Order: sequence, then C-alpha cells, then structure tokens
Amino acid sequence: MTTTSPVDGAGLLDEVEAFHRRFNAFPTPAASVAVALWSAHTHLLDAFESTPRLAFFSPGPGSSTTQGLAICGTLVPQPMMAADTSPAALLRAVAGLDGGRPTILFHEIDALFESKTRGAEELRGLVIAGHRRTGVSYRSEKDGGQQTVQAFPPYAAMAMASLGRLPEAVLTRSVVIRMHRPDPNEHVEAFRARIHKPEGHALRDRLAAWADSVRDRAAGAFPEMPDGVIDPSAELWEPLLAVADVAGGDWPRRAREACTALAPLAARASLSTRPHQTATNTQEEKNAA
Repeated sequence: MTTTSPVDGAGLLDEVEAFHRRFNAFPTPAASVAVALWSAHTHLLDAFESTPRLAFFSPGPGSSTTQGLAICGTLVPQPMMAADTSPAALLRAVAGLDGGRPTILFHEIDALFESKTRGAEELRGLVIAGHRRTGVSYRSEKDGGQQTVQAFPPYAAMAMASLGRLPEAVLTRSVVIRMHRPDPNEHVEAFRARIHKPEGHALRDRLAAWADSVRDRAAGAFPEMPDGVIDPSAELWEPLLAVADVAGGDWPRRAREACTALAPLAARASLSTRPHQTATNTQEEKNAA
C-alpha cells in the first residue's frame, strides 16, 4: 500500500511569497506575508465566516498595484477581472449561478466609488456586503410575467487596486498594502503572462490540494490575536492567521508580526486624508521589516 506524504504547508507558503516578491516591490516583509496568506486563504473560503478585501494602494504611475493583481490572479481559484462588469453578471457569478464562486480582482476601483450611477451603487454594495458569509444581496428578477425578489449570496474573496481613495466601509474590511516604486537597487521582474502564468498556476494547484488536506483544521480554528488587535481588525485577520497556524513552521510568528504592523493602516486611513501618501512607509511597516 502506498501512502501520500503530507504537504509541507510552510514550505508552500514560502514559495507563494517568493513568487509574489519576484514581480512586486513590497514596502516591507509584512506586506508580502499578508499577500501570500491572502492568496492561500482564497482556497479555504468556506472554512471561514469572513474574507478580508486585499487593497493594493498606489502612490501613482510606476508602482506595482496592477502587477500585484496579476500575480494574485495566477494563484487564486477562478479569478475574475471585474473592472468592467455589470452588477447582475457579478452577482450571478459570485452566487455560483454560472459556475463556481470566483475570486474578484478589481482594477481602478476608485472610479467605482466615485461614480453616481445605479450600477456603481449596486457594485459598492457587493464589495461591502460580500466580505461576510452571512451577507445577502437582493435583486428584482423576472419570473414569467411577474417580478420577484431573489436573494444572492455575495460572499467572495476580492483584491483591489486603488489610488488610496476608498470609503471607510471598505477600508475597515480591507488589509491595506501600500505599494511603492521599486528602488534603483531593487530587482523586480516584469510579469509576462505566457511565461509566468504556468508557474503561478502550478502553485495554485498545489495550494488547492493543500487546502483540501487542512480544510477541517482551518474551519475549527480560533487563532490567537496579537496584543492590541481587536475587531474589526481581528475579524479581518482571523482567516489569515488560521492559514498561518495550519501551515506551521515560521508562519504563525510572521503572520502575527504582519498583523500587528498592518492592522492599524486601514483603521487610520480615510477618504479625505493622505489620499496619495503611499510612497513613504509608516512606522508600523518599518517596525515589521
């Protein structure tokens, strides 16, 4: 009889983080830790009660928010680019009516929140309500000659690229990654889809297999929070810390250090303050380096 050796979860997360760092100029190790954990948690979504939004903040042209989304897209299940997607199509996709639940990747999400159209309002509701598994969105649907109200579960993982102008309702549901322009001595590879997508997909498939092997442990986890991290940050980070704990190795410590460094960023950010002040690392980020 042959037996299958257990997957080295810590080693796999190391590889996922290294893959992200090949193509992205992260401000600190805390940022790359958070993005690696977020990528892994998308394969365990039904094990958790909530899913944090991942918000890449850009200081302007030359930063790697778009590339950050591209790398995430190679690692997550069923990536769906949603920059030009109707609310109806997105709701149907997230509800699984047109296949399995997607992972939503939103370019230039600032434009969505600045728009006054009805469609934009519906999409904003999806972004906000869909971070909890208990969230529900309602739409009026035609049923023969009548209109009926139908409930759509909007729960789905989401990563966003932003210039930093996000409403508080979104920021408090987001792990904020303030990207920066690569330093002259910082080597970052250009992402070439036809070359690098297969590498990302190989990691994605291994993440999916590992997730299946630890799903029960992740679902029953109640990870210990770092000192001073309370709701809403605690709710955001619980899935990411659970992933780190079931992976083991050095990841439980690194995850909590990242949580301590990054959790205050979303709490302090706002629509009207420091919309483009993303090129300078905060003291919390520097402490995690």
